[in-house]
Amino acid sequence: MAEKTADVAVQVRQLFDVKAATWPSKYAPDGRLAVRLTCLADAVMYHLPAGGCVLDLGCGTGELAGAIAAVGMQVTGCDISPEMLRGAAAADPAGAVDWIQLDPGWRRLPFASGSFDVVVAASVLEYVDDPAAVLRECRRVLRPGGVVLCTVPNPQHPVRWLEWLLVVTIRIPLVRVAGRHWLRLDSYLTYLRISQQRHWSRWWHTVAAGAGLIVVRCPADSSERSPLRLLTFRRPDEMRNGTCQPQ
Repeated sequence: MAEKTADVAVQVRQLFDVKAATWPSKYAPDGRLAVRLTCLADAVMYHLPAGGCVLDLGCGTGELAGAIAAVGMQVTGCDISPEMLRGAAAADPAGAVDWIQLDPGWRRLPFASGSFDVVVAASVLEYVDDPAAVLRECRRVLRPGGVVLCTVPNPQHPVRWLEWLLVVTIRIPLVRVAGRHWLRLDSYLTYLRISQQRHWSRWWHTVAAGAGLIVVRCPADSSERSPLRLLTFRRPDEMRNGTCQPQ
């Protein structure tokens, strides 16, 4: 089982290494992920004043990390894809963000407990074998009262219904053969095969609660109509009698 998990993690790294060259174009003003960038940046600024510490877990080529660093946040971006991080560092010649590479099979984040006010995990949890373990690590590196912002696939959106059907077709030998001759199709089929954590909000809420996080209900959540759903969790504030209890 451990070997299978490690193999999937390597496939995720390889997939995003290939995507790195064109990834920034998705966040251009007319790009497919421009709305996601705006939504996440707004969410970070809603929960955190300028000067706070943010971890962008799965930062890709660094568009979100760069955007929130530009408004005064202290930002660390980490990813398992060296090609994504190479692009992120190249777009950040002033070194406004600390870029950290993670091993594909990481189990513990290389940060001290209570290091961050906000952790962003945008389209990360769908690729990991144990979302609860990742959320526990997010909780550990958060300060008491800190917030986790996650985007996960929204099963209610029609594009996800289509993807469920395509997952079935992956089992058809002819489709797999076609993928070998059409790189774009092969990349998409790989994405569908390794993007396995697709659950309803209640499932994510239960997992987060098990990781010691509290669900935060946002007043205006446009993600209900998006292919990605934004979930917000908070680490409980362990302050008692004016002092923080040791972890």
